[in-house]
Amino acid sequence: MAVYFDPAPNSLDLAWRDEPNFWSEGEGEVMTELGEVSDWSWPKAYWPKGWDAKTRGSEEYLPSWDETAQMDAFAANFNLQRSPDQPWQTSTAMFNSLPVEPKEILVVKSSSSGSYASLCRDSRTADVVAFDAEWVPDFGYGSDNPISVLQLAFPASRRVYVVQLGPLGKQLPQEVKLMLVNPDVLKVGFAVNYKDAQKLIRTGIAVTQGSVVDVRERCASTMGLAWGAEQSLSLRRAAGALLNCELLKDKKCACSDWSSEQLTPEQVHYAALDAWVALRLYYLLH
Repeated sequence: MAVYFDPAPNSLDLAWRDEPNFWSEGEGEVMTELGEVSDWSWPKAYWPKGWDAKTRGSEEYLPSWDETAQMDAFAANFNLQRSPDQPWQTSTAMFNSLPVEPKEILVVKSSSSGSYASLCRDSRTADVVAFDAEWVPDFGYGSDNPISVLQLAFPASRRVYVVQLGPLGKQLPQEVKLMLVNPDVLKVGFAVNYKDAQKLIRTGIAVTQGSVVDVRERCASTMGLAWGAEQSLSLRRAAGALLNCELLKDKKCACSDWSSEQLTPEQVHYAALDAWVALRLYYLLH
């Protein structure tokens, strides 16, 4: 798996943005137009065990979205419905084809970078995307911080993008905006039906209501948990039980400053794998 940090703005020639082989294929290496190579790679300790494809549910999965008045009003602005021709069930072939870690993790914080252009290309052709979000913790009374980082995982390219909204002027690429409101693009997440949904509204990020699938309820059902217990089911526990892997969740990292312009390697890793594991859980269980 290769991890690439976005170069500083204007450090890349815009003419490079459409080059298909812009990113180095070498493990942990990124080549800039100035010929500089920086080495960086993630340890493999995150996935110490093999995968165990356990019981798959056979009933049709109907996605749900928390029915608050605020969300209903927000969704009504788009008047979009998911296409009836788009099946919710997917074959296990895709799950088996996905690597245990993403092929690349790209940090996006400049509109003039190769990672930004790559994100736009993946968004234009996506039919499934997994997402997650990070924000500065709401410790104070009445605190409601907007999303600082949006993670997007694409099964076709095996890439995860860690998008920093602050350096981008709090604006997502147009291709990403269109993908998120496209009812024919399935959006997958873990425990996104409530808090993440509220934060999307708080941040002004539009997502079509009927195209979101929260896999936590299906995970809880497959694990045999009692009704209502899914509210306390963590991604770490689900990954251990269903994917037979240990997901390291550092509380210090989870509560760190996600609005920082320069994320740490630990933050990038933490954020990217949240979206990637949700994607794998979706293909395992659907």
